[in-house]
Amino acid sequence: EGKGMKWKKLTALAMASMMIATILSGCGGGNSEEKSSGKTAESSSEAKPDEKQELVLNNVDCKVLDVNDARNANEFVLLSHVQEGLFRVFSDKDGNDVVENAGCESYEVSDDGLTYTFKLRDYKWSDGQPVTAQHYVDSIKRLLNPENGFSYSFMAYDIENAEAYYDGQASADDIGVKALDDKTLEIKLRANIPFFIKKLTNVCFDPVRLDVIEKAGDQTKYNADYKLHVFCGPFVIADHTKGNEIVLEKNPEYWDAENVHLEKVTLKEIPEDSTKSILIENKELDAVEANSEYIAKWQKLTESGQLANISKTSPSCNYMCFNQHTGGLSGLMNNAKCRKALSLAINREEMNEVVYSGINIPAYGLIPAGMLVGEEEFRTVAGEEPLKADYDKYKDDNEGLQKMFKEGMKEAGVDKDLKDVELTIISSGTTVQDQAIQEYFKQTWEDRLGVKVNVNICADTSLFVDERNNNRYDLVFMGWNGDYNDPMTFMELFNTGSGYAKFMGGYSNEEFDKMFDSLAEESDMEKRAETYVAMENNLINEQAGIAPIFYSNKQFFVQSYVKDMSFPTFGSAYEFSRAYISGK
Repeated sequence: EGKGMKWKKLTALAMASMMIATILSGCGGGNSEEKSSGKTAESSSEAKPDEKQELVLNNVDCKVLDVNDARNANEFVLLSHVQEGLFRVFSDKDGNDVVENAGCESYEVSDDGLTYTFKLRDYKWSDGQPVTAQHYVDSIKRLLNPENGFSYSFMAYDIENAEAYYDGQASADDIGVKALDDKTLEIKLRANIPFFIKKLTNVCFDPVRLDVIEKAGDQTKYNADYKLHVFCGPFVIADHTKGNEIVLEKNPEYWDAENVHLEKVTLKEIPEDSTKSILIENKELDAVEANSEYIAKWQKLTESGQLANISKTSPSCNYMCFNQHTGGLSGLMNNAKCRKALSLAINREEMNEVVYSGINIPAYGLIPAGMLVGEEEFRTVAGEEPLKADYDKYKDDNEGLQKMFKEGMKEAGVDKDLKDVELTIISSGTTVQDQAIQEYFKQTWEDRLGVKVNVNICADTSLFVDERNNNRYDLVFMGWNGDYNDPMTFMELFNTGSGYAKFMGGYSNEEFDKMFDSLAEESDMEKRAETYVAMENNLINEQAGIAPIFYSNKQFFVQSYVKDMSFPTFGSAYEFSRAYISGK
C-alpha cells in the first residue's frame, strides 16, 4: 500500500524507503488477530513507575482540534487523549478491544433497544466547569447541523430524526437526544442498532462547550488554536509548534487523574522512516508504527529485549478513487468500464511483494477480515471477494483490458487512441516512499492499458486539497480505517450525500443507496449480511466505484520501559492514558 507483469524496478533509494499509504480515517471495539498482547509488558502492579514520566510518540501534525470536525487518524489520536466522551477503548492482555465506561458512569437500554439512558460521572473541564449532559446534546446537534458540513455527521444518523434534521426535514428539537438533568443523557434511536455503543467511542460524540466555541468566533481559528479550547480528558494541550510537535500535559482536573501516570507526552511529526529508526534505536522515540524494511531491523531490537513488538491486522482498506464528480480531467472516470479496466489491471499480489515486502493483504473487496455482522465474521459469510473472479480472468489479458477500456471510452463519447488518453493522479506525499507507490500505478496502467499517466505531487496538503476540491484529477489513492466493528463503517462512506463521499471520488449509485436505506431499520443480522454482500458487489465489481488495493497489517514497536500502553483495533492508534514509564 503475483507475477502477471514484469514491473520496472524502483531505484534502490525508493525500495529502501517503502511504507504504507496514509489513511484518511477514523477510529471506533472489536476482535483482532494478535501475535502479541495489545499492551506492552507488565501492569502497574508488577513494575514501579520511574520518577520522570514522559513519553515521545510520532504523530502527523493536526490542523483540526474540534471533536465534531475531526476526520483523520492523527486527529483522533490527539483528541481522544485531551477530551473524554462516554466511552474509551483499551486493549486487554490478549490484544482484544475492550470498551470501558469513561464520561459515562453507567447506562441502561430499553427492552426494545431504542432508548439509551446514560448517567454521567462527576467530572470537569480544564477551566473547572462541570461536564453536563447538555454538553453532549449540544455536541450531537452541532455535529448534525448541515450548515457546519462536518464530515462525520453520518455517524449520528442512527439517532431518531437525526438524518431528517440534516436533510432539512426536521428541526434540531426533533432529534432524539435530551438532557433529562445535568447528569442524565437520553438518546433515542430510529431502530435497534446492536453496535451503537461501539459508535459512541468516536470522538465526534464527545461533549462540547458552545460558550467556548462562540467566544472563539471563527471556526478556522477554533480548529487551529489550542488556546481557544477547554479539555476534559486525561491530558491538556500545553504547546503546539505547527508542523513539528504538540506537547500534552497531565490534566489535574481529570476524574481519574490518580491513574494517569504520564506527566508529559510529546507528539512529534517525523515523516521519514530513517529518522524514526535513529530515534527509536537511541530511545528518543518511545513507540512507532512501522511498515517498511526497518521492521526486520527493529525485530532484532525486540529479540535483544529493547523493544516490544505488537503485530495485528487492521480494520482498514486502501483503494484508488476515481473522480466521479466531473469524470476527471480525462472525462472518462464516470464510465464503469473504464474504471473497472483500471482496477483489474493492478496486480495486487505483485504490488504487495514489490512495494510492501509482502506485509499487507491484497484486496479484491472492501471489507477486511475480522469485521463482524453480529457474531459472524463477514468475509467467512460473504465467500470470495467480488472482484476476484474477473481479476483472475484478466490477470494476463492486456488485450482484453484494453478492449474493455476502449468500450468505456466509446460510451463516454471520447474518440481517441489509447496512447492519446492522459490520466492524472494527485498525491499529497512528497517523500520517496509516497512517490514510489504512485509510480507503481503509473507504470502499471501505461504498460497494460497503453495510456499516459501523469502524477501530480502536490507540495503540501493545502495544495492537494485545492486540487481535489476543484476536481483537477482523475485518480487519488485513499484509505479508510473502520470506526466500529460492523461492515456499515465502510459502506456508509459511499452512500450518496455521505460526509465522506466527496473525498472518495463522489461515487453515487441509486441501487447502492436503496440497499443502504433498507438497513436503517433492519436488525436481522442474516439479512444485514446479505445486503452487505450485495452492496460490496455493487461498489467493487458491478460499478467499479473504487479499486480496492490492499488491507493493512499493523506493526508497532515499543520501548520495553513503556508499560500498559494499548493499541486498540478501533479507536486511537495509541491509547496511552494509563501508560507509564518504568526502568528507562
